[in-house]
Amino acid sequence: MKKRLIVLITAAILAIGGISVAYAQGKDYINSNKVNDNVSYQNTNNFNNMLKIMRENGFSDEAKAMENNDFDSMNKFMSNLTDEDYKKMIDIMKANGYAPMAKMMESVSKQDMINMHQSMMGR
Repeated sequence: MKKRLIVLITAAILAIGGISVAYAQGKDYINSNKVNDNVSYQNTNNFNNMLKIMRENGFSDEAKAMENNDFDSMNKFMSNLTDEDYKKMIDIMKANGYAPMAKMMESVSKQDMINMHQSMMGR
């Protein structure tokens, strides 16, 4: 149950990071290399932080699956996500400095989040 929650949290963080990268690349900055390097660094930091949170909560296998881009495992987790898991995921995000993302997740249904995740994974 916790494994599913962490995978969903990570997927949401990666989605927000991807949107941020796309937005930053669309801007016409004078020093675009510096901006892109900063966004890349922030995305890497977010990803590594999420892996750390997963490992601290006993989800080492899931963290490894994310590192290896094991999308099938992530989709299986998402397909079996319960309402309780979704709420716990939001609570974990709030407790670990991801309140804005948790707020975004609270604004959509669990099924909408699952659909978004599966769209990102090419399903």
